[in-house]
Amino acid sequence: MAEDLEIIDIHTHTFASADRGIGWQKSTGRTDIVRDGTIEELSGIMAASNITHAVQLMYTPTRFMYEARIKSQELPSDPAERAAVEREVQTMMAQRMIGNTEWAMGVSAKHPNFFTFAGLDPVYMDEAMLVGEIEDKVGRGARGVKIVPLALAMYVDDARMTPAYEAISRLGVPIVSQAGAGGEVGDRGDHYGSPKYFAGPLAQFPDLIVNIAHLGHGYEDDVIDLCHRFPNFHADLSGRLHELDDPNEHLTDESLVAFIRECGAEHILFGTNYPLNDPALYASIMRRLPLTDREKELVANGNAKRLLKLA
Repeated sequence: MAEDLEIIDIHTHTFASADRGIGWQKSTGRTDIVRDGTIEELSGIMAASNITHAVQLMYTPTRFMYEARIKSQELPSDPAERAAVEREVQTMMAQRMIGNTEWAMGVSAKHPNFFTFAGLDPVYMDEAMLVGEIEDKVGRGARGVKIVPLALAMYVDDARMTPAYEAISRLGVPIVSQAGAGGEVGDRGDHYGSPKYFAGPLAQFPDLIVNIAHLGHGYEDDVIDLCHRFPNFHADLSGRLHELDDPNEHLTDESLVAFIRECGAEHILFGTNYPLNDPALYASIMRRLPLTDREKELVANGNAKRLLKLA
């Protein structure tokens, strides 16, 4: 079965040009850049690795772009005028996020095996813009939405997210969220990417479908707890599988399989975080994991088909 195993990549980042893809990777601190993030490159890797579909997560670093823009210009001394300028720049950054999702929607129209998840910024988008963006993109074929709590400097149970959770629950699409012990620590004493704060939204919206990235790196016990408590909670393997071949990491094939079984294979999805990670390598590791055939099928494609409504 291993060689024929169909794989769906639930977690990729794609870009309109190689320059943009490389620039984004540099902005994350990467220096060993070997992939460019273009559709052409990813399509070739997928074809060679029997990765049949990929999800484009349209993350746009709105807060960081806003901060850079504000620092580069002289602001009015009058507080009201300054606030108006700041709000104008925030709206501009939100529109850039919308524009990036529009580009991805065009990719999906040309490449039916590339699905788009719309980027959201509940800080710079007011409620009308936030809900309008969700309804517009899902109505035109987007399969879900994406947030990055560490870039938003907010926890996922923030009240500004409530309209988004209501909308996507109503529309029946999932949300993918960055998760883990990366970036800033917020006023609650843990990272913005701490997955435990999804407990409130999942309890409030029983139909809410959540997938967190990177197995909640650093918060694995919370991931297990949420998987046990909420059938619609999931975690993906993005950014983790290469650790299995790294002697400096503590994750092994056996410990990962034990973790997957503790969560329940129906909660775990294959993902890569392309272009930061190599989908071909991840696919080969996925195929070798000592899971049962049924567990492999669920993780590699079955759970993704359910979330993406392919099955």
